[in-house]
Amino acid sequence: MLKERLLRLKELMGFVGSDCLMLFPGVDLFYATGVMTHSSERLTCVILPKDHNPIFICPSFEKSRFQKDIQLGSVETWEEDEDPFKLLGKIVTDLELDNKQISLDNKLWFDWFLRIQGFLPKAKFVNATNVVQAARIIKSDGEIKLMREATKIASDAIIKTFEQVTPGMTETDVSKLISEELSKYGRPAFGLVQSGPNSALPHGAPTGRTIEKNDILLIDAGPWYKGYMGDITITSVIGEPSEKFKKIYDIVYKANRAAFETSKEGIKCEDVDKAARDLITKEGFGKYFTHRLGHGIGIEGHEDPYMVNGNKLLLKAGMCHTIEPGIYIEGEFGVRIEDDVVVRKEGCEFLYETPRYLWKK
Repeated sequence: MLKERLLRLKELMGFVGSDCLMLFPGVDLFYATGVMTHSSERLTCVILPKDHNPIFICPSFEKSRFQKDIQLGSVETWEEDEDPFKLLGKIVTDLELDNKQISLDNKLWFDWFLRIQGFLPKAKFVNATNVVQAARIIKSDGEIKLMREATKIASDAIIKTFEQVTPGMTETDVSKLISEELSKYGRPAFGLVQSGPNSALPHGAPTGRTIEKNDILLIDAGPWYKGYMGDITITSVIGEPSEKFKKIYDIVYKANRAAFETSKEGIKCEDVDKAARDLITKEGFGKYFTHRLGHGIGIEGHEDPYMVNGNKLLLKAGMCHTIEPGIYIEGEFGVRIEDDVVVRKEGCEFLYETPRYLWKK
């Protein structure tokens, strides 16, 4: 899978006229190299020349770790009393790329950019978004397989958490349960737990609120699984659902399915949003659907493509995104139903089909 990614990145470098790509700690570096490392004041990066193998730069005391983690390429190091940007400039110059176009990580710190520019004054620097995001937005079969598992973990963990919830627990208690369930098969990435009127907050954090009998409970959670994320929301009731809740839930469910039926290759992202929004608006609850329909998902929880009004990007097979319509009535309750899907030519598929209508008796 890593070799496929590197070939794709180099192909895209050619399309935008760049001879080199530089990536720094974060998800893009992980995507390109399989190495996950965190930003610090010490320079760590990978140089990806279009016509050569990757070259990693790291502090000398990190060399053994990087040599163990990298699958392709070599490692160059710098000592604590040396200027690492001088080493970066030398490597690029030795590759005869010092007067070429270089695509730079769009999350690069500005201070680092100035220091790189100081050692490579003749290079033309451009944003790497058109290379890296274009590569990441279409998922390979291998990536989709990992995402299916991540989505299943999210769905199963939320359902198992619901089975353990009883009146008298707090949202914080439930947050601990979902974290434990996610940890059994992946690594917890996030977990929103909102009950009663708190469920009307689209992105509310768990609080000490006590869950009462017949309360609405919304859980939005996902794991990291081998570098990929799942993102599922289930809204249910701890007890008996009211007639108003059932009415709202049915509308949100139908909106979710309307978007699902719309998403396919060649459709504009904004039209997927519109399919769900029009249905909710027709039912008289349009003003209560306060956010976009969905977002891309992959090695990040939120990435391209975004299902939102104004986004005219055409969906392509292999893109993965969420479908998460919601109705949020302030002071009462909220309902969100979120699924993860992969776009196909003739439609879309659930990465994992989460059971719905889980009323807890």
